[in-house]
Amino acid sequence: MHGFEFLDEIVLLCFAGLAVILVFQRFRLPPIIGLITAGLLIGPSGFGLVREGAVITAISELGVVMLLFTIGLEFSLEDLKRLRKIVLVGGPLQVTLSTIVIGCGALIAASLTGLPISLNGAILIGMSMALSSTAICIKMLKDRRELGMPHGRAVMGILIFQDIAVVPMMIIVTLLSSDSSIDTSDVVLRISTLIGVTVGLVVGLRFILPRLVPFVTRVSAPEVLILGGLALCFGAAWITSTAGISMALGAFIAGVAIAGSEEGHAIGKVMEPMRDAFTSVFFLSVGLLVQVSWTWLPVNILTAMLVLIANAIVVMIILASIRVNLRTAVMAGVILAQVGEFSFVLATVGVEYGVITTTDFQNMLVSIIFTMIVTPTLVTLAPVIAERITPLTRFFPRFRKWDIDEKNGAFRLGTLAEKDYDGPTVMIVGAGVLGRNVATVLRETGISYRILELDRENVTALRTEDEPVIAGDITDEHALALAGVNTASVVIIAISDQTAIAHGVQLVRRIRPDVLIIVRSRYARDSESALQRGADEVVVEEFESSIKVFTAVLSHLGVDATMIEQQERTMREDMQLRSDRSFSDAPRRMM
Repeated sequence: MHGFEFLDEIVLLCFAGLAVILVFQRFRLPPIIGLITAGLLIGPSGFGLVREGAVITAISELGVVMLLFTIGLEFSLEDLKRLRKIVLVGGPLQVTLSTIVIGCGALIAASLTGLPISLNGAILIGMSMALSSTAICIKMLKDRRELGMPHGRAVMGILIFQDIAVVPMMIIVTLLSSDSSIDTSDVVLRISTLIGVTVGLVVGLRFILPRLVPFVTRVSAPEVLILGGLALCFGAAWITSTAGISMALGAFIAGVAIAGSEEGHAIGKVMEPMRDAFTSVFFLSVGLLVQVSWTWLPVNILTAMLVLIANAIVVMIILASIRVNLRTAVMAGVILAQVGEFSFVLATVGVEYGVITTTDFQNMLVSIIFTMIVTPTLVTLAPVIAERITPLTRFFPRFRKWDIDEKNGAFRLGTLAEKDYDGPTVMIVGAGVLGRNVATVLRETGISYRILELDRENVTALRTEDEPVIAGDITDEHALALAGVNTASVVIIAISDQTAIAHGVQLVRRIRPDVLIIVRSRYARDSESALQRGADEVVVEEFESSIKVFTAVLSHLGVDATMIEQQERTMREDMQLRSDRSFSDAPRRMM
């Protein structure tokens, strides 16, 4: 039919995905689960309506490439430098340890079930299961606006190394083959090509690309901007793919090369609709890959659960061992627990070279996709799991030492600590723009303060500025004590993690029933939890922005200042009234 026989399958996929997502929305289930479920329903494991997925798989791969390109646009080279410890130390340790743990588990399972899994096959399974899903993790964190948070950056660092590790892993798979005809010189050549192309791409994109992009963006036509963005994205992907490197990694590097510029922002905006469409096809295609054997399904689900637990624990231990805050380590471990799309590639190569059987391959696919399906739920539960696990550090003194910088926190508090006072008057949680601005005003007015900051690099930077800062987490009672919660008259919580805010407010209120707690909230809907748990005032950025906007508009239009003040007072009273209807404690209010 004019060479487009696959169109009916694409149409069917789109309608199936739409229908399932609409149903899932009624039950407040994430769209990603709906897309994967739709693929399962119409694929070989369901009604068998779509069997040939080659074209769909190709489209889905383009979606992953575009996703990583747009993510790269949000990362600067400075951001990547901050992740270097996680990428260069945490990433290799995670991949190696996960491979060993899961590989040993595969051998034990083979001995118990009688499956013909060899040592080489176990190594392949371990490597495949050690890789997380870049597409799912990044998509979920981006939708939840958590990419810039400490756990989001930790996840990104691990994923960057995993994408790099795919290439040497594929070489290792060929070496695991029983075929003795493997040419060693060919392996050396491939590795040399990999290194050379990677270095060349990074240098070229770093120094040449920023000078070329403005020529494209100067043309006002949106078609030119779209084509220029696509050429940049897929051009870099093609270069890395030719060298045997992940296409997605090449696209990510290209995005980073122009990140932070006006051109990069413009390209990212025009590519967002296409990225979302192609990425949706990727999640649909995941469900098409599976051919479920009902006989092995319970074993597949059990395997998936064990892999989830193993990966999560490994990531937690690795990140904690390199002095990442324990709460951040736990959340990152939970988010990275699933198995990713590159595992399909490794498993396919393993079948091709006879390292694993076709049966092993299908069982792996079912287990992998099950881990993907439960990931949105795990991401949602990650803060809760972290809150349950973090208090257990009292049984592990070493973890407490890593999590709370007692020595530097207690004795390197800057010039203010040298003054004769019993403790800070104000405790600031979070050293973002709000926290730093408040600290500046307090310093200029002579009011003592102390900052509690989770990000260790921010802590280091603040100490160079002689700021009184403590490295720790608001959800840890000991960290709060070091930060001066017992002496403070006011506690200002200026972080964006809503779960941490809710638990932190509750903990501060329990320790100090009389202290004034002021909380920053991005949206009005997020303020309720803080008020319920004991906050006295919640400053809602969304609301305050609306005040500033209409004040500026009315002033520009010549409206009398008294009328403007009256309108502002009316809006604040209305907001307070809505708050009082929900909460009986009158002193507590939203602003």
